[in-house]
Amino acid sequence: MKNTNGDKLVQPLNGLKVIDCTLALAGPYASLILADLGADVIKIENPSQADMRNIGSEPVGANKKEYDTPYKGENGKFMIVNRNKRGLALNLKSEEGKKIFLKLVDSADILVQNFRPGVMDRLGFGWDDLHKRNPKLIYCSISGFGEGSPYAKLGGLDLIAQGMSGLMTLTGLPDLEEPIKVGTPVTDMGTGMYGVIGILAALRHRDISGKGQHIEATLLDTPISWLTWRAAEYWESGDIPEPQASGTGGYRAFKCSDGKWVNVAINMGRLFERGAKVLGLEHLVNDERFNTDRARTKNQKLISEYFSKEFIKKTSEEWIEIMQEIGVPVGPINTISDILDEDPHTKAREMVVEVDHPRIGKMKTLGVPMKFSETPGEVKTAAPLLGQHTREILEELDIDKKDFKKLLEEGTIYYE
Repeated sequence: MKNTNGDKLVQPLNGLKVIDCTLALAGPYASLILADLGADVIKIENPSQADMRNIGSEPVGANKKEYDTPYKGENGKFMIVNRNKRGLALNLKSEEGKKIFLKLVDSADILVQNFRPGVMDRLGFGWDDLHKRNPKLIYCSISGFGEGSPYAKLGGLDLIAQGMSGLMTLTGLPDLEEPIKVGTPVTDMGTGMYGVIGILAALRHRDISGKGQHIEATLLDTPISWLTWRAAEYWESGDIPEPQASGTGGYRAFKCSDGKWVNVAINMGRLFERGAKVLGLEHLVNDERFNTDRARTKNQKLISEYFSKEFIKKTSEEWIEIMQEIGVPVGPINTISDILDEDPHTKAREMVVEVDHPRIGKMKTLGVPMKFSETPGEVKTAAPLLGQHTREILEELDIDKKDFKKLLEEGTIYYE
């Protein structure tokens, strides 16, 4: 969708200030969405540790800034979820750092944090403390399990949540002894999304009441809420759902003659009729084992065997063209390079874009997935360098420039 507001780019969350006290993925992903939609997100980082800038790379901090790597010492995982944000390197444990942080809170609309329950309270920045100081503040806490959980004090990670939620018993093969996790940190990103949904709902409530509120989103609640159909199947039948591998019956992936796989949905009503006919299996349509949805569900394994023998006779491209012509949902199983570098959808929808980084130069990042006709999201800036915006943010807080050098020497702040 193209913006129809003329030359002036208006974004949905313009004018909102967000304090980002997050690490890893779930928290930064939440604030990333807010930033993409126009909020002024100020990312707080420890001046000496640089926290998640160190995942999978040498440490990056105030005393060591440049390395011989493709990203010149900057971390790809950090940059992919911290674009469109401003960076403030601030020691939240120092007295002066706490004073600066509280001044920032006074003018903030939203705070996002994903420490274990109790960490922000010990710093003096818990919900109760900050709500008293700024009653309009919307405070979003993202954690593994949440304050009311018996597991509240335990460390929560995507892998742990995938296992505890039952998600890992639904992936892989039924006879495979080793559990299989989803190949990208889905509970992290899903929890970040739920956090944003909560924030947007709280903003609406604040519009009406003038009051902020505390929101919790957790890594375990998120995948539990995703069980949906599997939960319904369990409650209805009493049977524990088994892993579904690449799908079931005619709703699954099939290997083709070129060694590639395609996903197809030849599972219900007319789709089954069309698919069976084009596969040369027209006789199955009236077979009592397959002539109703209930019968097909009962004989899914047999359907897979019939279809597999036919799909292997043509290439993936041939099957995609054939199925598209008869209106059967079909798609390739892409590699990451296929979808990011080659697929025309990605280009047409601007799902890979370039942005200028102050150290690296032009670099690729992922686009904004939500398309607005009037108030589009936009990738405007790369992730900040450590402390890149420290001075300008302190100036906005009316902190005397004469104090900057002292704060820097004391380790309260960092900037280059």
